Amino acid sequence: MTTTIQTITLRSSQHFGRRVPSKALGHLLEILPDTVRQSVRMAVEGRSRAKGKRPDWLRAAGDIRFLGHEGEDDTVLHFEAPILGDAAPRLYEQQELWPAKPAPEDSGFDILADVLLDVAARNVESERFDRQLLDQIYNLRHVLNGTFHEMALTGCRHSAEQPVVVTPSVVEIARNLYANTPLPRQARIAGQLDMLRGSTQSFAVLLDDGQEIRGVLKEGDIERLGPLLNRRVLVLGTAVYRPSGKLLRVDAEEVTLASGRQDFFSTIPRPAWKQFDLQDTVREQRHKMGIAAVIGKWPGEESDEQIEQSLKELS
Repeated sequence: MTTTIQTITLRSSQHFGRRVPSKALGHLLEILPDTVRQSVRMAVEGRSRAKGKRPDWLRAAGDIRFLGHEGEDDTVLHFEAPILGDAAPRLYEQQELWPAKPAPEDSGFDILADVLLDVAARNVESERFDRQLLDQIYNLRHVLNGTFHEMALTGCRHSAEQPVVVTPSVVEIARNLYANTPLPRQARIAGQLDMLRGSTQSFAVLLDDGQEIRGVLKEGDIERLGPLLNRRVLVLGTAVYRPSGKLLRVDAEEVTLASGRQDFFSTIPRPAWKQFDLQDTVREQRHKMGIAAVIGKWPGEESDEQIEQSLKELS
């Protein structure tokens, strides 16, 4: 299998170099493999996590190895990462479904870099992340917590001269995108089963108005849906949304032959949501009666650290 060497550079005002604090390094080495793996899965399947055993292609594509570190001022970490086309050749033998599917020459570091760029750009229409992946990226706060103030990531498409840079503000953007992404909701969708992709349990349904719904079969073998291809089906499952409120995918629990036209369900399910920003609410309190104005607005998605800091600002 072809591999490539990628780096992550950690910068600090204390200029740790090779003498990197073990706790911060440990946090990164713990967080990074899952973040790369979830980013790759998102690019290929349109979802970052799934229950059950990881597919062989995902284990191979996400098999990054830490080789060591160096540096006199910055701390430079070296990793070995597989090239996706070699790690998961079956994925590139089948018809394209997800537009964000990575190039076979990419590594998992390239895919993570693309995710981070979309987060930094506050791309609320991005197909490169979902709520679970945003939550995973927010874990980088344990690395960029004052010990280090910047992380620079390279990949096959991102050189050391032009790396993708992550700062605490980017991590905070991930938190805001997560908090403002509508929660998934139950959905019933009718349309023509337009495409199946066995390697990733993926499918597409064409609605009556010509729009396409992407879905993932949560359990069972998607090949059993073969007899339904190009026929009108009814999809029962969970609608998953982007931060903009537009549909990202449907996690299907069941796909059956539709009885009758079911025209009423041949539409994109709308989310029930209201944007929420903890800091905006905190600023509002300064003109009201403190915590009383928060009642009825708190979504329950904030970390203990964020709540504590915001309550301090109210006092």
